[in-house]
Amino acid sequence: MESIGHEISPGKLIPYFSLESTDGKMISTWDFKEKMGLVIVFFNPRSSADLEAIAQINSRYQEITDENAEVLAVGSGAVEEMTGCVAGMNFRFPLLMDSNGEAARSFNVEQGAIFAADRYGELRMKAALADDLDSTLDNAINAISLSELECPECGVSSWPAE
Repeated sequence: MESIGHEISPGKLIPYFSLESTDGKMISTWDFKEKMGLVIVFFNPRSSADLEAIAQINSRYQEITDENAEVLAVGSGAVEEMTGCVAGMNFRFPLLMDSNGEAARSFNVEQGAIFAADRYGELRMKAALADDLDSTLDNAINAISLSELECPECGVSSWPAE
């Protein structure tokens, strides 16, 4: 697999995007700025492996939201195609359509990938979706949890004296 997001690396800001969800709402990365972290997943709705990965992320959604983060699943292709592929799957997070591929290009991904960013949009981790997904999700959740602790306004304001 080609390198994932080589133009953006941990410590850099994630690119902005605004995409339509399967329920017709426009959702952007800025909707969450300074409010919560993001786990952004790029996937191919025509790939059964990617859909299985999205279903696995859905099963761990509560763990992600417990860390004050939201999942944005970004699929390639047209609205009708995405809607047909995910019909009846009851995802608890927004499924966004990147019909022209602009969001994927801005993150420099050609295949499934996962990114975790803190509430300020700083990239904390990135990985291929094909990697060991449980470990990848653990890393994403831990990265967001750590970012919350590092933020004086968000988590522990000062470390206890020993």
